[in-house]
Amino acid sequence: MVKPNKQKIGAKASQNIAAAGGALALFIGLGLSLAVLSTALAFAYLAKVELPEQEARQIRHIAQAYAVQEASSLHNLLSRLHFRIASAALSPLALQSIADSSDMDLRVAEKAMMNAFPEALSLRLLPLDSMGTANLREGKHGLRNHIEIDLVRRASKGEKTAPESFQFDGRWLTSLAQVISHPHIQDRQAVIIVSFDNAEFSKQLGLVEPHGKSVLQQLYTSHSGSQSSQDIATSGQASSRGEAYQAFATLPDTHWRIAFTPSDSLLDSLRINRKAFYSMAAVTIAGVILGLLSTALLLQGRLRKESKLLLATAESRRPLSLTLAELAPLGRQLRRLTKNMHVISETKPTQKASSSRDSSEPSSLLYQKIDFIDEAQADDETHKTRSNHADDAEFAFSEHVFRAYDIRGNADGELSDRLVQGIGRAVGELALEHGEQQFIVGYDGRLSSPRIRDGISKGVLEAGLDIIDIGLIPTPVMYFATQHLNCHSGIMITGSHNPASDNGMKIVLQRETLAAGAIQDIRRRINAAASTKPLSKNGQTGRIIKQDLRPAYIERIVSDIAIAVPLKIVIDAGNGATSELAPRLFQELGCEVIPLFCEIDGHFPNHPPDSSNEDNLHSLVSVVQAENADLGVAFDGDGDRVALVTRTGRIVRADSLLMLLAQDVVSRNPGADVVFDVKCSRHLAELITEHGGRPIMWKTGHALMKQKISETGALLGGEFSGHIFFGERWFGHDDGMYAAARLAEILSTQDQSLDEALDALPSSVSTPEILLPVPEEKKFALMQNFAREAHFEDGKTSTIDGIRVDFSSGWGLLRASNTSAALTARFEADSHEELLAIQQVFREQIAKVAPDLQLPF
Repeated sequence: MVKPNKQKIGAKASQNIAAAGGALALFIGLGLSLAVLSTALAFAYLAKVELPEQEARQIRHIAQAYAVQEASSLHNLLSRLHFRIASAALSPLALQSIADSSDMDLRVAEKAMMNAFPEALSLRLLPLDSMGTANLREGKHGLRNHIEIDLVRRASKGEKTAPESFQFDGRWLTSLAQVISHPHIQDRQAVIIVSFDNAEFSKQLGLVEPHGKSVLQQLYTSHSGSQSSQDIATSGQASSRGEAYQAFATLPDTHWRIAFTPSDSLLDSLRINRKAFYSMAAVTIAGVILGLLSTALLLQGRLRKESKLLLATAESRRPLSLTLAELAPLGRQLRRLTKNMHVISETKPTQKASSSRDSSEPSSLLYQKIDFIDEAQADDETHKTRSNHADDAEFAFSEHVFRAYDIRGNADGELSDRLVQGIGRAVGELALEHGEQQFIVGYDGRLSSPRIRDGISKGVLEAGLDIIDIGLIPTPVMYFATQHLNCHSGIMITGSHNPASDNGMKIVLQRETLAAGAIQDIRRRINAAASTKPLSKNGQTGRIIKQDLRPAYIERIVSDIAIAVPLKIVIDAGNGATSELAPRLFQELGCEVIPLFCEIDGHFPNHPPDSSNEDNLHSLVSVVQAENADLGVAFDGDGDRVALVTRTGRIVRADSLLMLLAQDVVSRNPGADVVFDVKCSRHLAELITEHGGRPIMWKTGHALMKQKISETGALLGGEFSGHIFFGERWFGHDDGMYAAARLAEILSTQDQSLDEALDALPSSVSTPEILLPVPEEKKFALMQNFAREAHFEDGKTSTIDGIRVDFSSGWGLLRASNTSAALTARFEADSHEELLAIQQVFREQIAKVAPDLQLPF
């Protein structure tokens, strides 16, 4: 008997398949090299090309903004000078000297008028003859040179004159000329020419001195058309580094421009941090390497696992699902081979003995009977069964009280003691997770607020936090507390503008008002009822600290607002939370205050606490007119909304108020963002743009607006409902009292009433906000159907919040209210007829989805 060759047996056992190896590693190495190389090249391009360009664009943008700011500041200064010249000319002494044309009277008048211009070097009053011209020669009438003579002659001819700068006795001077006419004697005219040292303009330029060098330049155009410039006033310092980023801004109605050169310190502050960039590049490349290696290892492991699975189930006829689709052909081929092997074994009797072996001892993985797929499926079913047996520790409550940006419902029927305690506990958990150890609690004057305050406080204490109880206050004081105290989270128990039977909560976490996602997280936490133990580290409940923040709130506003001329103001607090604080604040600001319904009463006996409803302002209108007050101010139940009434009884809608405020804010901050909601007039966006600002239309809702203001860095925001947000000089939250104080400040510095200021604004025919009652559970579905079915051929549709359609002559809006069981609508057009036409279009489209809905328009 010949013994078999062992080497040949080994070759048969391996089925002549050699594993040379290295291919997977080679592919991984190639992929890794390509990924690292492409990532490194991308970062190199960013570092050498894109970052310097981005840096330069940013510096030029900032430099241009400073130049525009300086130009705007000087333009305002010139406008004030012209106004002062015209006002001085109307004094009785000046008019008398113009009428008599006596040299002695003219000199006396000049001397008296100079008292009104302490910063001026000289002032000359030059009468014109009956032909309306001045007979002047250089050196006469105190004029310095031909430039001043030319100014007087052009002014006497009725030409519009620009300020002219010239050198005299080694310094730069500027002269302004202006024609004045005697109001009662037709042929009596004179030219006033006032001269200033340009050092006055340098002082004005000095406002941005730490950031660079500002130069006021006078432009000259030669006969050939070439233009040159001469520096006439300078402030600040800058090196040659900043010259590459020099920016220019012209002053309207002058031959002047501002040249701003950024300083080294400004350039350094705007440089992009290269170290951070290169660190990010290194982390990214390391992440790419780690990711590819992890992927390779996972792929290798998955390949081994599914290969074993293929071998183990080769004899099975059960369905098999592979995550590596490329192995499926191999698996099918394996099953064909094993099937053929069984057929062969059945046809060869010599193999019967071997087939009689114990099936529990397979000779190789190819013949194992274990079904791995079935086990995995069984594990899946077990997990599903466990998931369906969740803890049922929930308790029933109306989930619709958890709204888009606050919690609100019927105080007795929906806000039970158990629910509000659960809310307090959930909010306390959130605050703890954000590192808070204390939590602010405030409440309004509603009858149910003390009970709800007690429940909220109990839940927060159980969570392990200390409570700072700031008492009965308006909502803006709670917002102020999160900025003023070393505690940045809190809750305000308030029903806001809703009926007396309602109540709710507005929640601030880390100085941010909670909106939809976070409000729903509170609901989920209450449903989960995960634990009944305190969450504090030491297992102890917290304590309550009482603190009165009203004096600090008043002091902060009084230090910010300057009312130049005391105003007579009627304040309608509507028996809400501002009843005591608002009159006290405006008295501290120096105003004469006439209180109306300023006694806290949770029944709201005089009118509902909704200041955005014009029907609730009738009493305020009557008192303002009877008292001949400068202004009437109304606040809603918790003081975060404001409504205004003029001396003549005109109700000022919030978008008109925003126009007045935007003019003031944007004039000082060119390029500033102003955010407003979809219910505001289209004239608001036009006015903001005309004054150099950037209008941003956004969703209705105080929390949503605050998020947008924080995101954009806007200096002003507002909603048609009366929420006004100041990012300039204030904290960016809605505060009706602060907004009213800012308007009072503006009115006290202008020579016009609120009625006159409103008359100067663009206007259209418009409706107030119109409420269409719809059940809470149906309003959002109705809006979805309306958005799907409505068709507006001639309009541009916006779906930021509901459906707003802008036509050439106006616009219309329909949206679901987030605070009440209703849809809201509003319309605006250039004429009453066009307004009716837009309303008819909306009526027709609404009828498609809700033919039975009663429309009050």
